[in-house]
Amino acid sequence: MHTTRREFTGGALGLALIGRPARADPVAARPGMNEAIQAIGNYADAHCRFYNLPNMTLSVTTPDGFSTTINRGFADLEDRRPIRPDTLFQIGSITKSITAAIIHQLAAEGRLSLNADARPLLPEAPWPDAKITVQQLLDHVSGLPDDGPTHVSGGRLWVGYAPGEHWWYSNVGYVLLGRIAERAGAAPLQQLIERRVLSPIGMNRSRGVVTAADRLISAQGYEPVDRSLPYVRGSALRPAPWMEISDGAGCVASAAADMTLYLRSLANAAQGRGGLGLSPEGGRAFTGHFVASGEGDMRYGNGLMLVTERARAYLHHTGGGPFGSAAFHLDTVTGVGAFACSTISAFADYRPTKLTLFAVQAIEAARRRRPLPAALALEEPLADAGSFVGRYGEDRDVFTVRAKQSLVLDAAGHEAPLQYWGDDLFRTSHPSFADFALQFERAAGRIVAASWGPKTFAREGAPRPKPVSDPILARHAGRFVSDSPLGGVARIVERGGRLWLGTEIPFSRIDRTTWRVGKLDWTPERAQFADFVDARPQTVVLFGTTYERRDL
Repeated sequence: MHTTRREFTGGALGLALIGRPARADPVAARPGMNEAIQAIGNYADAHCRFYNLPNMTLSVTTPDGFSTTINRGFADLEDRRPIRPDTLFQIGSITKSITAAIIHQLAAEGRLSLNADARPLLPEAPWPDAKITVQQLLDHVSGLPDDGPTHVSGGRLWVGYAPGEHWWYSNVGYVLLGRIAERAGAAPLQQLIERRVLSPIGMNRSRGVVTAADRLISAQGYEPVDRSLPYVRGSALRPAPWMEISDGAGCVASAAADMTLYLRSLANAAQGRGGLGLSPEGGRAFTGHFVASGEGDMRYGNGLMLVTERARAYLHHTGGGPFGSAAFHLDTVTGVGAFACSTISAFADYRPTKLTLFAVQAIEAARRRRPLPAALALEEPLADAGSFVGRYGEDRDVFTVRAKQSLVLDAAGHEAPLQYWGDDLFRTSHPSFADFALQFERAAGRIVAASWGPKTFAREGAPRPKPVSDPILARHAGRFVSDSPLGGVARIVERGGRLWLGTEIPFSRIDRTTWRVGKLDWTPERAQFADFVDARPQTVVLFGTTYERRDL
């Protein structure tokens, strides 16, 4: 792939600080408040350096009217366009709570029922046979996949489990909710968002749709130069393609200062003062309803996560896509909130969640005149690094893991760091091992092997049976490409008689052409192979996107 002058590597971000109160306010003069703001700015700097971020915008707010915005970098790196008060950042899935608030408004007006079957509200949608209520769509317990067809011409939807039985994040569920809102509200979703939520709370710089008309006042997104590889921190980035978005899963663009108004209105709703266009009772019901997610202690309801840190509960959500990555935290007891967004693509697996959490905790500490909290470490801790050290493979197909300042992979006369991504999974820029992640395998708690794409490398001194391949199944494997901004390169491999997406995501056969994607036996995600030539599929539909075989 050819590079251009618009592509860049880490270290040349031209970071600049803009961090001042939105208006003169005695709150800022409180002992410790300026120190808290400086600490938040320093932590934002650390994020930019560690994650190689092109920029960062962050805002904090308190219930007594104080707010401030901190900006890093530029809205566009090539033009060195500064981040201005009206610069738009796409908030992605944070939109879901706004879509959910509109659904609750419409329910309060008697235009729909939260506990009713959603299918009659949008009869032209390609619903599955199972009954799915509006509330189940709002809570991600519908059984629908993350992404899938939302028009009849694209095929019918399916469920991976009986609605209500499990929790599974579903963008397609919120796309359908946006269309239900349009039908019940008798207006396009953009108008509903702007008239019912954004304008009433003063978010006048924000938009209820992502459109090319706003591109010149929007921050430019950046994605990895080579999206066919697992992302490694510090990889070169390039400008991401522009996408217009108008669905209820992620269509809002906003400025950091506007997002403080959103957080204040959300806090008002949670505290029974009415917010987001809801009555006091309706606001409490909206922000107080949660179901278990199965992901740690995180609970979910109405487009909002409820998370706990240091014995404090926070409303939280993230957003991401080719345009960037966003997050917020709100302490509903104190009313302190923080929002942050960087335009590094979500394909880089980054969300500024640690930054917004620290910002809230630092501001709360300053307001209470307490010492500032310690910021969370940015690098995933690896408690037993020495357990991975060793030689893996046989004959000439070998590599060695060594412990230096961090773990490194040594192969073919070249050394490169191993980046830990949790659950015994590592990524590396080593030229011989960059195509896939390395998944180390344990037996009785001891590392015995490492899987890498189609290969398994046994650890020296820990013999294990050599995996048996299935040559017939292997005909499904290949390099599949989608030119969509939401696509990229999907490397499907056969290893040990099983199909995998990359190294770590297994496929399980449902029928001749359809496979379940993921480790859970009820996951709704599907891979649909088609267009077979010599028993090799030429296309596969993954996560609602069609990929074509383009083997090299």
